[in-house]
Amino acid sequence: MVAFPNTLLICGERDYLVDPGLIMQGAPVIGAMTELGVDPNEVKDVILTHLHFDHAEGLAGWPMRRTYVHKNETEAPYAQLVSGVLEMANLEVLDGEEGEIEPGVRWLLTPGHSHGLISLLVDTDGGLVVIASDCVGPLPEYFDQMDLPEDFGPERDELLRQWKRIRDLDPAVVIPGHNPPVNLR
Repeated sequence: MVAFPNTLLICGERDYLVDPGLIMQGAPVIGAMTELGVDPNEVKDVILTHLHFDHAEGLAGWPMRRTYVHKNETEAPYAQLVSGVLEMANLEVLDGEEGEIEPGVRWLLTPGHSHGLISLLVDTDGGLVVIASDCVGPLPEYFDQMDLPEDFGPERDELLRQWKRIRDLDPAVVIPGHNPPVNLR
Protein backbone atom coordinates (compact mmCIF):
# COMPACT_ATOMS: atom_id res chain seq x y z
CA MET A 1 0.00 0.00 0.00
CA VAL A 2 1.21 3.47 -0.83
CA ALA A 3 1.83 5.40 2.38
CA PHE A 4 0.74 8.83 1.09
CA PRO A 5 -2.85 9.37 0.00
CA ASN A 6 -3.73 10.81 -3.37
CA THR A 7 -4.21 14.56 -3.18
CA LEU A 8 -6.13 15.90 -6.14
CA LEU A 9 -7.15 19.19 -7.68
CA ILE A 10 -10.55 19.58 -9.34
CA CYS A 11 -10.69 22.57 -11.66
CA GLY A 12 -14.29 23.67 -12.13
CA GLU A 13 -16.11 26.94 -11.66
CA ARG A 14 -13.91 27.02 -8.57
CA ASP A 15 -10.78 25.00 -7.82
CA TYR A 16 -11.10 22.30 -5.15
CA LEU A 17 -8.23 20.65 -3.33
CA VAL A 18 -9.27 17.10 -2.44
CA ASP A 19 -7.70 15.38 0.58
CA PRO A 20 -4.63 17.51 1.32
CA GLY A 21 -3.11 14.44 2.98
CA LEU A 22 -0.42 14.41 5.59
CA ILE A 23 1.15 17.63 6.81
CA MET A 24 4.40 16.76 5.06
CA GLN A 25 2.63 16.73 1.69
CA GLY A 26 2.11 20.50 1.75
CA ALA A 27 5.23 21.61 -0.13
CA PRO A 28 4.99 18.92 -2.85
CA VAL A 29 1.30 19.70 -3.39
CA ILE A 30 1.98 23.43 -3.67
CA GLY A 31 4.87 22.73 -6.05
CA ALA A 32 2.70 20.52 -8.26
CA MET A 33 -0.05 23.13 -8.35
CA THR A 34 2.43 25.82 -9.31
CA GLU A 35 3.76 23.62 -12.12
CA LEU A 36 0.20 23.32 -13.41
CA GLY A 37 -0.15 27.10 -13.40
CA VAL A 38 -2.54 27.12 -10.44
CA ASP A 39 -1.88 29.71 -7.77
CA PRO A 40 -2.27 27.81 -4.47
CA ASN A 41 -3.41 31.03 -2.77
CA GLU A 42 -6.38 31.17 -5.13
CA VAL A 43 -7.65 27.73 -4.11
CA LYS A 44 -10.32 28.62 -1.57
CA ASP A 45 -12.12 25.28 -1.28
CA VAL A 46 -11.08 21.92 0.15
CA ILE A 47 -13.01 18.66 0.03
CA LEU A 48 -12.25 15.97 2.58
CA THR A 49 -13.45 12.54 1.52
CA HIS A 50 -13.17 11.44 5.14
CA LEU A 51 -11.39 12.51 8.32
CA HIS A 52 -8.72 9.86 8.76
CA PHE A 53 -5.56 11.76 9.63
CA ASP A 54 -3.67 10.65 6.51
CA HIS A 55 -6.25 12.43 4.33
CA ALA A 56 -7.10 15.42 6.52
CA GLU A 57 -4.01 16.42 8.52
CA GLY A 58 -2.61 18.49 5.62
CA LEU A 59 -5.61 20.82 5.95
CA ALA A 60 -3.35 22.72 8.36
CA GLY A 61 -1.62 24.20 5.30
CA TRP A 62 -4.93 25.48 3.93
CA PRO A 63 -6.44 27.50 6.83
CA MET A 64 -9.68 29.43 6.58
CA ARG A 65 -10.77 27.60 3.42
CA ARG A 66 -14.32 26.47 2.85
CA THR A 67 -13.98 22.77 3.66
CA TYR A 68 -16.57 20.19 2.66
CA VAL A 69 -16.93 17.11 4.85
CA HIS A 70 -19.81 14.76 5.58
CA LYS A 71 -21.64 15.11 8.91
CA ASN A 72 -21.01 11.43 9.74
CA GLU A 73 -17.29 12.11 9.68
CA THR A 74 -17.50 15.09 12.03
CA GLU A 75 -19.26 12.84 14.56
CA ALA A 76 -16.76 9.96 14.31
CA PRO A 77 -14.36 9.34 17.22
CA TYR A 78 -11.27 9.63 14.99
CA ALA A 79 -12.30 13.19 14.04
CA GLN A 80 -10.66 14.23 17.31
CA LEU A 81 -7.26 13.45 15.77
CA VAL A 82 -7.73 16.31 13.32
CA SER A 83 -9.95 18.58 15.43
CA GLY A 84 -7.29 21.28 15.60
CA VAL A 85 -7.06 21.69 11.84
CA LEU A 86 -10.85 21.51 11.52
CA GLU A 87 -11.12 24.48 13.87
CA MET A 88 -9.08 26.52 11.36
CA ALA A 89 -11.48 25.70 8.50
CA ASN A 90 -14.81 27.11 7.42
CA LEU A 91 -16.70 23.82 7.49
CA GLU A 92 -19.41 23.14 4.97
CA VAL A 93 -21.02 20.05 6.48
CA LEU A 94 -22.67 17.73 3.97
CA ASP A 95 -25.61 15.60 5.00
CA GLY A 96 -27.60 12.86 3.36
CA GLU A 97 -26.78 10.32 0.66
CA GLU A 98 -25.69 12.57 -2.21
CA GLY A 99 -25.45 16.14 -3.37
CA GLU A 100 -23.91 18.66 -5.72
CA ILE A 101 -21.05 21.01 -4.94
CA GLU A 102 -21.30 22.73 -8.31
CA PRO A 103 -22.54 21.59 -11.73
CA GLY A 104 -20.34 18.69 -12.77
CA VAL A 105 -18.98 18.08 -9.26
CA ARG A 106 -21.21 15.87 -7.13
CA TRP A 107 -20.70 13.69 -4.07
CA LEU A 108 -22.05 10.33 -3.07
CA LEU A 109 -21.96 8.82 0.41
CA THR A 110 -19.98 5.58 0.07
CA PRO A 111 -19.56 4.14 3.57
CA GLY A 112 -17.57 1.05 4.43
CA HIS A 113 -14.05 2.28 5.07
CA SER A 114 -15.64 4.93 7.29
CA HIS A 115 -19.28 5.84 7.92
CA GLY A 116 -19.11 9.25 6.27
CA LEU A 117 -16.71 8.66 3.40
CA ILE A 118 -17.80 10.42 0.24
CA SER A 119 -16.80 9.68 -3.32
CA LEU A 120 -16.68 12.58 -5.73
CA LEU A 121 -18.25 12.35 -9.18
CA VAL A 122 -16.57 14.71 -11.61
CA ASP A 123 -17.82 15.16 -15.16
CA THR A 124 -14.87 15.62 -17.53
CA ASP A 125 -14.41 15.74 -21.29
CA GLY A 126 -13.06 12.18 -21.04
CA GLY A 127 -16.09 10.88 -19.14
CA LEU A 128 -17.02 10.50 -15.52
CA VAL A 129 -14.15 10.41 -13.02
CA VAL A 130 -14.94 8.96 -9.60
CA ILE A 131 -12.62 10.05 -6.82
CA ALA A 132 -13.41 7.08 -4.59
CA SER A 133 -10.73 7.66 -1.98
CA ASP A 134 -10.39 4.79 0.49
CA CYS A 135 -13.70 3.31 -0.58
CA VAL A 136 -11.57 1.55 -3.22
CA GLY A 137 -8.61 -0.42 -1.93
CA PRO A 138 -6.47 -1.62 -0.43
CA LEU A 139 -5.29 -3.09 -3.76
CA PRO A 140 -6.50 -2.06 -7.23
CA GLU A 141 -6.71 -5.75 -8.19
CA TYR A 142 -9.54 -6.23 -5.72
CA PHE A 143 -11.56 -3.51 -7.42
CA ASP A 144 -10.72 -4.92 -10.87
CA GLN A 145 -11.97 -8.34 -9.74
CA MET A 146 -14.86 -6.82 -7.75
CA ASP A 147 -14.01 -9.07 -4.84
CA LEU A 148 -12.27 -8.96 -1.47
CA PRO A 149 -10.85 -11.85 0.53
CA GLU A 150 -13.49 -13.57 2.68
CA ASP A 151 -11.52 -12.69 5.84
CA PHE A 152 -11.15 -9.01 4.84
CA GLY A 153 -13.08 -7.70 7.83
CA PRO A 154 -16.52 -6.52 8.88
CA GLU A 155 -16.65 -3.82 6.20
CA ARG A 156 -16.20 -6.33 3.34
CA ASP A 157 -19.85 -6.61 2.30
CA GLU A 158 -20.48 -2.88 2.51
CA LEU A 159 -17.40 -2.08 0.41
CA LEU A 160 -18.48 -4.57 -2.24
CA ARG A 161 -21.92 -2.88 -2.36
CA GLN A 162 -20.26 0.51 -2.80
CA TRP A 163 -17.97 -0.79 -5.53
CA LYS A 164 -20.99 -2.04 -7.44
CA ARG A 165 -22.66 1.36 -7.08
CA ILE A 166 -19.52 3.03 -8.42
CA ARG A 167 -19.25 0.59 -11.35
CA ASP A 168 -22.95 1.08 -12.16
CA LEU A 169 -22.18 4.77 -12.77
CA ASP A 170 -20.05 3.66 -15.75
CA PRO A 171 -17.04 5.83 -14.93
CA ALA A 172 -14.10 6.23 -17.28
CA VAL A 173 -11.66 6.45 -14.37
CA VAL A 174 -11.80 5.59 -10.66
CA ILE A 175 -9.18 7.15 -8.38
CA PRO A 176 -8.52 5.23 -5.16
CA GLY A 177 -7.19 6.86 -2.03
CA HIS A 178 -3.72 5.31 -2.12
CA ASN A 179 -3.04 3.81 -5.53
CA PRO A 180 -2.89 4.89 -9.18
CA PRO A 181 -6.13 5.54 -11.05
CA VAL A 182 -8.05 2.59 -12.46
CA ASN A 183 -8.97 3.17 -16.11
CA LEU A 184 -12.20 1.41 -16.99
CA ARG A 185 -12.41 2.35 -20.67
